[in-house]
Amino acid sequence: MDPASSSAPPSAKRARTARGSEKDIAMLMNEMEDYEPTIPDAVVTHYLEKVGFNTKDKRIVRLVALATQKFLYEIIHDALQYNKLAEKKDQKNKGRVLKMEHLALSLKQHGINVVKPDFLVDSLDTLKAVLNQ
Repeated sequence: MDPASSSAPPSAKRARTARGSEKDIAMLMNEMEDYEPTIPDAVVTHYLEKVGFNTKDKRIVRLVALATQKFLYEIIHDALQYNKLAEKKDQKNKGRVLKMEHLALSLKQHGINVVKPDFLVDSLDTLKAVLNQ
């Protein structure tokens, strides 16, 4: 441990940490220019504009894409963990299939509630037939 840093006042330590954070952010932003995220820039730009956020800075768009990608990976990973738990309980089902119930549990954990409809209708004629019975 550096003796000068242990005797420095807390405000000086915060300033040093802030400068380090600024360097890290600047380095990350520079790396965003070369990074190709899984979600294309056009898709991210479309949804950003749809909610009223317009930017020409490609780094910002890619940073949002990276955050979205991380969020999606967390949801998929959690759904996979629910699937593995279900496989342990049900030994006869050996296939790795993403089931809606596992995805719904994972989404719920991240604050997104998924509600299945009471029934699905494949056409307007089917709906009319169901309602007229």
